[in-house]
Amino acid sequence: MKFSMTMKETIKLKAHDKAMAQIHANQLRIRQLEYDIERKNTGVVTMHELELCLDAAKREIATWNYIMKLIELDYGKHDYVDGVLGNKGDYDVATAG
Repeated sequence: MKFSMTMKETIKLKAHDKAMAQIHANQLRIRQLEYDIERKNTGVVTMHELELCLDAAKREIATWNYIMKLIELDYGKHDYVDGVLGNKGDYDVATAG
């Protein structure tokens, strides 16, 4: 039996995978920046520039978490959104009407 995905399902899956990859990459970047700041490993940049990069990476991960939440809600995976992303809501109200 063949598994056939519609174009919409394929796009949803790719969007989900892209968001997860971006979240993971940003988590790694944040860990490295925190490590460098803690140990004052500035290299050719200043400590202030490292802190700015850390702040930007944290804002980026917040954006990707929001995008992931929207993707998961579109999939109807409310348990995932509630548990992993820490969002509680009345999802049926948003889709009704």
